[in-house]
Amino acid sequence: RGGNFAKTMLRLAQERERLTVIDDQWGAPTGADLLADVTAHAITHLQSRPDDGGLYHCVAGGETNWHSYAKYVLAQAEKAPAAIKIKATDVAPVPTSAFPTPARRPHNSRLDTTRLQATFGLTLPPWQQGVARMLAEIL
Repeated sequence: RGGNFAKTMLRLAQERERLTVIDDQWGAPTGADLLADVTAHAITHLQSRPDDGGLYHCVAGGETNWHSYAKYVLAQAEKAPAAIKIKATDVAPVPTSAFPTPARRPHNSRLDTTRLQATFGLTLPPWQQGVARMLAEIL
């Protein structure tokens, strides 16, 4: 319920005509609700198959970069029943170097969930599904 990238993009898109968003950092936006659901499923599974315990990667399906994620958020906001007024007409892609920070960010945060899905019989939903769900709650 706090701040997040999508909320920031929505706020900035209402204030500015042009946004610049990093396009060379890749990952999959993953909500806490998906992590909670997968954890509950894994706990139930492990009660009868404790040998399946171990370390697993869990993220939503698919991949995106921050720029594409921002464009998806704004497109969904414009289609929402209570559409907000988007002022930004340009979302420009820029490299990480355009936003220097003290912390170094990885260019690739993609995780392989093959083992998790095979062990627990799961198909992880695409990242867009979780983002659309979150946007439906906040818009």
